[in-house]
Amino acid sequence: MKDKVKDKVLATILNRDFQHPPDGWYMIEPKGEHPNRRAGITLVIDEQAIRQIVNRFNEDAAAGKLRHAHELLVDHEHFKDEADKETRAYGWLTKLEAREDGIYGQIRWTATGKTAVDGGDYRFFSTEYDPADCEAAGNGSDGKDEKYVRPTRLDGLTLTNMHNNRGQRPITNRGGTTGPLTTDHKTLTGPAAARQAMRDAGAGGTPALHSTLDTRHSRSGQAGTLQNKQQSNKDTKMNTIATKLGLAAEASEDALLAELTKIINRADEATQRLTTAQGRIALLETENATLLGEQIEADFAAAGIKDDKIVNRHKPLLTDPKHFKNRAERVEFIKDLSDRGQRTEDRGQNSQRLLRNRDTKAPEISLDEGAEKVQRAEAVKIQNRACELQKQMPHLTVATAYTMAQREMANN
Repeated sequence: MKDKVKDKVLATILNRDFQHPPDGWYMIEPKGEHPNRRAGITLVIDEQAIRQIVNRFNEDAAAGKLRHAHELLVDHEHFKDEADKETRAYGWLTKLEAREDGIYGQIRWTATGKTAVDGGDYRFFSTEYDPADCEAAGNGSDGKDEKYVRPTRLDGLTLTNMHNNRGQRPITNRGGTTGPLTTDHKTLTGPAAARQAMRDAGAGGTPALHSTLDTRHSRSGQAGTLQNKQQSNKDTKMNTIATKLGLAAEASEDALLAELTKIINRADEATQRLTTAQGRIALLETENATLLGEQIEADFAAAGIKDDKIVNRHKPLLTDPKHFKNRAERVEFIKDLSDRGQRTEDRGQNSQRLLRNRDTKAPEISLDEGAEKVQRAEAVKIQNRACELQKQMPHLTVATAYTMAQREMANN
C-alpha cells in the first residue's frame, strides 16, 4: 500500500513539469512569417490569415463539414495520410480562436494523446495547409524573392517534436516557462497531397507549387503517385456506389449517406413487417388445423361413425392435403367407411341368426366387438389393395386408390 501511495505522489510531482494551459486553449499556430526553405516558400500568418483560418474552421465544424464532421483529427508525425502508417487519434480539435499572437484551439484529448502529452512525449503541434486553400502574399517584409503564401484554411493538425518555425508556445510548459519557443515545421501536405498545385497570382504565371513537400520527411514522387492513385480508385468506387443508388456519379458523401440511411430504414421496416406476417401465418395455420380437426370429427359424426378408435386412426390421413384436396373428397371417404361398417355389422348379425337357427351355441363375443374385428380386417385388405393400385397407377391419389379398393371389395 505504501509503495502505491509513493508511486502516485511521485507521478503527481513529475507531472508538474508538463502543465496544460489553465484556460484549456492551446496555441497551434504563431503569428509571423515562417520560411520553409526546402519548399522554397514562406508562410505568412498575419491578422488576415488568422481571421480567415479561424472563421472557416469554426463555420465548417458547426456545419459538420470537416473531414470527421464536427471535429478535426489530431494525429502524430503526419501519419494519417500515409498508406503504410497508423491513423490513431491523439485528440480532436473542436474549436479555434483568434488572438493577437496567433491561433489557439480547444482539443479533446484521447487516452493515447493525454498520456503522450502529460508525459511530455509530444510538446508541439504542426499545422497542415492545402495549397488550393492558400493565396499569394507578395514578397513579404524582408523583400526577398521567395514565394510568400497566406493559408486561409486549416487542413490538418499533428503532434511532433521536430520544429522549424518560431513563436509557438509548447503544448505543456516546463517549470512555468511561458516565453515563445520554436515550433514545428509547416507541411504542405494532407488529403490534397496530389491535387492540382496552387497558382501564384502575383508572380505572372510562375509554375504551381505542389503539396507533397515536407521538411522532415523526404517524400518521393512514388509516394505522391501512390496517394493519387489511391484517391482516384476511391473516387471511382464512390461514383459507382452513387450510380447504383440512383444518384448522380458526382453526388456528395452526405447525399450517399442520406440515401443509404433511407435504404437501411426501409429494410428495417420490411423486416419488421415480415416478422409480424410470419407470426400471423403461424397463428392462422394453428387455427386452421384446429378447425379442420373439428370439421372432420363432425363429418364422422354425421356419417354415424362415433367410434373414437376409427376416427383417430383415419384423422391424420384426412388432414393431409397431399391425399385430400378438399372437404368433398374427405366426406366421400368417410361415407365409404360408414357404408362398409354397416355392411360388416349386417353380416355379423346374419351370422348370429344362423347360429341360433342351428341351435348351435354362439361364441361369447359382443356384436360390437365382432363387427370391429371384421371391419379392421377389411380395412387392412382395402389399404393393401390401395397400395397395390398406387404402384400400378402412380398418378392415383390416396383417396382415389382407397375408393377403388373399397369398390373392388364390395363387388367380391
